[in-house]
Amino acid sequence: MLIRFVTSNFMSIGNECEFNMLPAPLHSHQHHVYYNATKRIKILKGAAIYGANGAGKSNIIKAIHFLQTAVLSGEVIPNTSRLRYKLDSEVASRPIVFDVEFEWHRKFYGYHLEIYNDIIIEESLYELGFKNEDKLLFERRYNAHNQKISVELGGARVSNSQTRLLEKLLAANFLDNRKLLLNHHSMLNNSKISNAFEWFGAGLLILFPNSKFTGMAKSLSDSAKFSSFANNVITTFDTGVTQIGINNIPFDEFFGEEDPINKRKLIDHLNKTGQDIPIPLRDGSVVVASVDEYGNYVIKKPITYHKDSYNRNIMFDIIEESDGTQRLLDIIPAIDMYLNNGSTIIIDEVDESLHPSLLKAIMKKIMDSKPEDGGQFIVTTHESNLLDANIYRQDEIWFVEKHNGMTELYPLTDFSPRADLQLQKGYLMGRFGAIPFLADLRDLNW
Repeated sequence: MLIRFVTSNFMSIGNECEFNMLPAPLHSHQHHVYYNATKRIKILKGAAIYGANGAGKSNIIKAIHFLQTAVLSGEVIPNTSRLRYKLDSEVASRPIVFDVEFEWHRKFYGYHLEIYNDIIIEESLYELGFKNEDKLLFERRYNAHNQKISVELGGARVSNSQTRLLEKLLAANFLDNRKLLLNHHSMLNNSKISNAFEWFGAGLLILFPNSKFTGMAKSLSDSAKFSSFANNVITTFDTGVTQIGINNIPFDEFFGEEDPINKRKLIDHLNKTGQDIPIPLRDGSVVVASVDEYGNYVIKKPITYHKDSYNRNIMFDIIEESDGTQRLLDIIPAIDMYLNNGSTIIIDEVDESLHPSLLKAIMKKIMDSKPEDGGQFIVTTHESNLLDANIYRQDEIWFVEKHNGMTELYPLTDFSPRADLQLQKGYLMGRFGAIPFLADLRDLNW
């Protein structure tokens, strides 16, 4: 679960900007609050972030995604400094900073990363104690004077001499100015560090408006439970889709005789790793190279079925479906991860291509549900229909606004609105900010 995310000097975010999932002392929707008795901490189930176009909603999500990508790939991208805030030279001269606090498998962590001129100057991971003292798991620093990296490990289960030797080995041979220590978790002999790394992959899913869920084909073919769930959901939405399935296409048929080199590479990789390979296609869809139960090399392609006038199932490619149906097919696996994996799902522009009434029904169902292991569902949106006290608590609603070109983020609870206030009407009237400033259209001389 995501507890708190803080960043500064990243894109439109200049000064420190904080988003958190910590509840206010409210009495509504108590089932939206997870409580950990051991740590005595409460965490919210969901959130909706509102803001005008260009205010920086997506940049907050991009900041979280940047950190996730860096951790999973093991390094920060080249020319990261180009992502600094550009409208204030004093702010731009500071490091880009990320702080995230999260829970995974009942362990609580705080991870910190600072980047300056494309150099990681500080990286640390702590096990959070909340009421007790935090425990250092590791820390790495860059010394600008001697241009060397130092590493300190905490909580190691080996002797101090072995720990010191490992610290020197990591600093001298495995880390450079762009490589993250967290990605080297397997070398650190600490299950807590490996568990923290796992959250960035298995515990966090971020979808942008153009994102395609690459695991749909594998999930449909490997999991009867997911296949049943996905089919039940999509048929409920009245999209005309009567079934979702998989079409197994032999390699020779899919590639033909025009691409033998790429086909050979895929076969070698499948033989070597035994793992399926996602393949993005030019039309924006994603298929999976795999080996079927008979040992044949196949391409697994998600498909849909519609009933014709004779009540026969007719197969369609996903790309033939409407934008709204395709968006639903991308969101369904995310809902499954939220309900069953305890994952934190973040969807930017959740209202993209979806009818307001359908979106409202989906979000109401999601927020009323009881996920396994503390799933979270966080969205950015313009859809004011979701500003409904029957869907969200007041502390689950956030607003983004720009002041002097700088993104600022604040919760609805900062305004202490009455419990019976019509939130949608108040928002559209500008009571909470975070709406577009519309110049006089007559000035455009149309």
